[in-house]
Amino acid sequence: MNLKRILLALAIATFLLAMTTQVFATSVNAPLAKPTQKPHPTPAGNPPVTPGAAGAAHAQAHAHGKPEHYKGIVANVDSASITLTLKDGSSVTIGLSAETRIKMPDRKDATAASIQTGMMAAIQATRDPGSGALTARIVVIIPGKPTLHHVVGWVTQYSGTSITIKAHDGNSYTFSLSGDTKILPEERAAELTVGSFVTIIAPRDPSSTQRTAQGIVVHPAGSGEGSLPATQSP
Repeated sequence: MNLKRILLALAIATFLLAMTTQVFATSVNAPLAKPTQKPHPTPAGNPPVTPGAAGAAHAQAHAHGKPEHYKGIVANVDSASITLTLKDGSSVTIGLSAETRIKMPDRKDATAASIQTGMMAAIQATRDPGSGALTARIVVIIPGKPTLHHVVGWVTQYSGTSITIKAHDGNSYTFSLSGDTKILPEERAAELTVGSFVTIIAPRDPSSTQRTAQGIVVHPAGSGEGSLPATQSP
């Protein structure tokens, strides 16, 4: 009788042990549940911003008013616009405004009126997104290498600081004189006066509106009919 009870107790214990082991194994192998991901809060009243939308807005902001650069020879200029002839032979017309800055060598007060055709210029401009019209922000006049210019004519005015001549083309030209201006030949320096027939040698600098005589060649008396044109008098 005691033996039967012992065997029954052992059988029950073995059954319970087997059930416990199975339950434990099931709980260990079960996949862990992932925590729920909370959405990032956005400021009240504003729609959520995606990377694509932000990138598009950034690109659009920089698309308008992007500077464009042009360099060429001034073909035409007035108070409203400037036209450049570019290196490839094409031309571009750019508007001028009250905000346009004009920069020239040795000219702090330069304006559009200071610019002459033939000058080399570099321009930074912006394009209107609607009309496509260009407006200059900055116009920089680039100094060019001076070339010697010879003007032949009769002296109509002469002082220690300047000389004006009436040239063969009928126009009058005035040149500044400096301590470096040479009168050639030296033995005719005393003959230089109003009515003299001379050749003025002066550097032609496209970036400058002022011309200074480098040399004055005084021709012998009688040259160029030896007198002023009929419409002039000493």
